[in-house]
Amino acid sequence: MDQPDIPSEIDSFTERPITSSLSGCLYAAFVVFVSTGMLLVNAVLCLTIYAALPKYDNEQISSRIGQLFFFVAPILLLIVEWNLLDRLQRLFRSRP
Repeated sequence: MDQPDIPSEIDSFTERPITSSLSGCLYAAFVVFVSTGMLLVNAVLCLTIYAALPKYDNEQISSRIGQLFFFVAPILLLIVEWNLLDRLQRLFRSRP
Protein backbone atom coordinates (compact mmCIF):
# COMPACT_ATOMS: atom_id res chain seq x y z
CA MET A 1 0.00 0.00 0.00
CA ASP A 2 1.49 3.21 -1.14
CA GLN A 3 0.62 6.24 0.92
CA PRO A 4 0.60 9.63 -0.72
CA ASP A 5 3.51 11.83 0.17
CA ILE A 6 2.57 14.51 2.63
CA PRO A 7 4.76 17.54 2.16
CA SER A 8 6.68 18.52 5.23
CA GLU A 9 7.27 22.05 6.47
CA ILE A 10 10.69 22.09 4.82
CA ASP A 11 9.21 21.21 1.44
CA SER A 12 6.62 23.95 1.63
CA PHE A 13 9.32 26.43 2.60
CA THR A 14 11.53 25.55 -0.36
CA GLU A 15 8.62 25.62 -2.80
CA ARG A 16 7.60 29.20 -2.04
CA PRO A 17 7.53 31.41 -5.08
CA ILE A 18 10.40 33.82 -5.50
CA THR A 19 7.97 36.75 -5.52
CA SER A 20 7.11 36.30 -1.85
CA SER A 21 10.79 36.38 -0.92
CA LEU A 22 11.37 39.37 -3.14
CA SER A 23 8.42 41.26 -1.70
CA GLY A 24 9.70 40.58 1.83
CA CYS A 25 13.13 41.93 0.92
CA LEU A 26 11.62 44.99 -0.73
CA TYR A 27 9.50 45.67 2.36
CA ALA A 28 12.58 45.37 4.60
CA ALA A 29 14.48 47.77 2.33
CA PHE A 30 11.53 50.19 2.46
CA VAL A 31 11.49 50.09 6.27
CA VAL A 32 15.25 50.72 6.42
CA PHE A 33 14.96 53.60 3.94
CA VAL A 34 12.07 55.25 5.82
CA SER A 35 13.81 54.75 9.18
CA THR A 36 16.99 56.35 7.83
CA GLY A 37 15.05 59.35 6.60
CA MET A 38 13.27 59.68 9.93
CA LEU A 39 16.56 59.47 11.83
CA LEU A 40 18.07 62.23 9.68
CA VAL A 41 15.09 64.49 10.28
CA ASN A 42 15.18 63.65 14.00
CA ALA A 43 18.89 64.46 14.19
CA VAL A 44 18.36 67.89 12.61
CA LEU A 45 15.44 68.51 14.96
CA CYS A 46 17.54 67.51 17.98
CA LEU A 47 20.40 69.79 16.87
CA THR A 48 17.97 72.68 16.63
CA ILE A 49 16.41 71.99 20.02
CA TYR A 50 19.79 71.52 21.70
CA ALA A 51 21.06 74.81 20.31
CA ALA A 52 18.07 76.58 21.87
CA LEU A 53 18.58 75.05 25.33
CA PRO A 54 20.43 77.09 27.97
CA LYS A 55 24.09 76.16 28.43
CA TYR A 56 25.58 74.97 31.71
CA ASP A 57 28.56 76.67 33.32
CA ASN A 58 30.36 73.36 33.68
CA GLU A 59 31.56 72.23 30.25
CA GLN A 60 31.82 68.59 31.32
CA ILE A 61 28.17 68.42 32.37
CA SER A 62 27.09 70.20 29.22
CA SER A 63 28.95 67.75 26.98
CA ARG A 64 27.55 64.72 28.81
CA ILE A 65 23.99 65.99 28.56
CA GLY A 66 24.55 66.74 24.88
CA GLN A 67 25.83 63.23 24.20
CA LEU A 68 22.88 61.68 26.01
CA PHE A 69 20.44 63.99 24.23
CA PHE A 70 21.87 63.29 20.77
CA PHE A 71 21.89 59.54 21.36
CA VAL A 72 18.53 58.99 23.06
CA ALA A 73 16.24 61.65 21.56
CA PRO A 74 16.41 60.57 17.86
CA ILE A 75 15.79 56.92 18.78
CA LEU A 76 12.84 57.80 21.02
CA LEU A 77 11.42 60.02 18.29
CA LEU A 78 11.80 57.16 15.78
CA ILE A 79 9.84 54.82 18.06
CA VAL A 80 7.09 57.41 18.51
CA GLU A 81 6.94 58.08 14.75
CA TRP A 82 6.58 54.38 13.85
CA ASN A 83 3.90 54.03 16.51
CA LEU A 84 2.01 56.99 15.06
CA LEU A 85 2.33 55.59 11.53
CA ASP A 86 0.88 52.27 12.70
CA ARG A 87 -2.02 54.04 14.42
CA LEU A 88 -2.73 56.14 11.31
CA GLN A 89 -2.65 53.05 9.14
CA ARG A 90 -5.19 51.32 11.41
CA LEU A 91 -7.33 54.46 11.50
CA PHE A 92 -7.56 54.80 7.72
CA ARG A 93 -7.68 51.10 6.87
CA SER A 94 -10.92 50.22 5.12
CA ARG A 95 -13.18 48.13 7.28
CA PRO A 96 -15.23 45.36 5.65
